[in-house]
Amino acid sequence: MSMKKDRSNREKRRRRRLKNQFFAYLALIVIIALILAAGSLGVKAVIRYVNNYNDKVNRVIEEAESGVITEQESQTFDIQEEQSSIEYNEGYTSPNEGDPLENLVESLLNDMTIEEMVAGMFIVTPESITGVETVVQASEGTKTALAANPVGGFVYAAKNFKSSEQFTEMLVNTKNYSKYPLFKAVIAECGTTDYGLTATPKASELSDADSVTQAYASIASVLASYGVDMDIAPSVFGDAACTNAAVQAVQGAKVSAVLRSFPGDAAASKTLDELQGGEFAMYDAAIKSGVDCIMVSHVQASGLTGDDDMPSSLSSVVIQDVLRDTLDFRGVVMTDALDDSAITNSYSSAEAAVAAVQAGADLLLSPEVYQEAYEGVLQAVTDGTITKERIRESMYRIYRVKYKNTL
Repeated sequence: MSMKKDRSNREKRRRRRLKNQFFAYLALIVIIALILAAGSLGVKAVIRYVNNYNDKVNRVIEEAESGVITEQESQTFDIQEEQSSIEYNEGYTSPNEGDPLENLVESLLNDMTIEEMVAGMFIVTPESITGVETVVQASEGTKTALAANPVGGFVYAAKNFKSSEQFTEMLVNTKNYSKYPLFKAVIAECGTTDYGLTATPKASELSDADSVTQAYASIASVLASYGVDMDIAPSVFGDAACTNAAVQAVQGAKVSAVLRSFPGDAAASKTLDELQGGEFAMYDAAIKSGVDCIMVSHVQASGLTGDDDMPSSLSSVVIQDVLRDTLDFRGVVMTDALDDSAITNSYSSAEAAVAAVQAGADLLLSPEVYQEAYEGVLQAVTDGTITKERIRESMYRIYRVKYKNTL
């Protein structure tokens, strides 16, 4: 009886696995249809993407048609399911059956090496991996650099923008050169005229949610037209309604907002209870409305941590205990720029990157020396200081955001 029961359970798991992969395949078809509608540049991206998945899709179809499962395959499935339960027990939820986004993310992560996952946690300037003084185009040098360093994204400065046509072409080519989806990010607050933006009122001149919405919607629509999919903005406003309006205006254009900068300067002296009754209301409103990312600053939040020396960006108390557990944020946590003197005066690039990951950060912004930071995190995974499940946890959150707007 027990053998029959085990065989029955294995068969159920096999069918569930095939079902999940089938939904992932359907999600891929949806993406293909959307990109094909965008034109010939999209076709090239689709061809590359489908080639990566072709063998896997064929295997899924063959398994589904045959309905045959060997004992070895059954044991493999059992191990995969046990690993899955481990991978999801540290802060995020196991995929829901039949959810195309969940299964698409899982399908991608299952094909990534740990080296690719670690690289995918970094968002850097294009100059940091190409060696070019100022990047204004994406050619073979960018292609080679991305093949060697499959980072999670690029953050572009005003110097990288020469014209709307040049910037758009650079971002399109960069996207097509990358094996995996990239964040193409800028820092564009209201009031700026960088990146060819029309001037909008500064934050201090915006007094109501409607005017905030108008300003940030104007910025985001132009950024989206270039192919930018992340704005490292807005900074929190003085009230929850304006803060939330800015976030929703940016994300309404299918550009991920990065709300800056948690936990705020007041955390240097105020307790958690005091902050929850005041400054944290802005973050709480944005979290409940689905902000994609929150940046954690380097402020020394001794009111929360009791530590006068620990930067918030490297503190598990700030990121995990407060932002994740207390405020229930399930999106992407980004560090402030790790090449800031607040970090480099006390930490090497490797030390800062490892500490940020241990604290719970998902995206590591602009380390002083990318290669050193990357190798530091990879070595920490190799020696067991950081688990592979911890890396996968961050990549899951990152790709949930990257794929959200596509679907």
